[in-house]
Parts: sequence; structure tokens; C-alpha cells
Amino acid sequence: MNYKTTIHSNGSKWAGEKPDTIDFLINERLNKYTIEERFFQTWKDKTDIKNIKLLNFCPISNIEPNEVKFFGNFEEYSHVFRITTNDPKIIKKLTEAIKKNKGWLKYYDKNLIGLD
Repeated sequence: MNYKTTIHSNGSKWAGEKPDTIDFLINERLNKYTIEERFFQTWKDKTDIKNIKLLNFCPISNIEPNEVKFFGNFEEYSHVFRITTNDPKIIKKLTEAIKKNKGWLKYYDKNLIGLD
């Protein structure tokens, strides 16, 4: 299988500047700063106008089977990240780092709602 990782943004960079590495994101941002609460709040799914549902918003989002999007920013330091990948090693690495983040520990359960 061909693995593909796209770093849409990683760090506050100017147009044309190379984004930070995933290891930098993990070691220098996720391990030190709190992911903002807004990335754990709910949003409305308006795809079906008759049945609007509130869905959990989370910095880890499955787009398709075997593809995951990671996204967020931090409370104490602006460092926007949005990464899409189907690489199991990167998925594991980023998922573990995000779930250990202070924001996950502080906001995930607080903002969790049941899905019907």
C-alpha cells in the first residue's frame, strides 16, 4: 500500500515557508502546550437539514477508512496544524501524542456528547 501524508499546515508560517516536521509538532508543541478547548466542542452537521445532529469536534478525525486528519491550535502558543495521513505509524504517533496532551485530558470528556 502507498502511504501518503500531507502537511497542510504545521506552524505559523508565511506563504512558501516549509512547515515544521511532525516530530517538532509532537516534541515542541503537543508535549508542552494545551490544545484549545474549541477543538473539543460540538458542531452541527447540516448535511441532512431535517435531522440536524450535534457531533463531537475533535482534533483527530477519520475522513475515510484508513485516513485520518489531525488539526488544532494551542492556548498558550499559536501553532496551527492540519495533517492528513493514511500512514499507520504516523497515525499511531500523532494519536498517542494528542491523547496525552493537556487539552485532551482537560476538554475531551468535558465536551463529549452522546451521538444517536
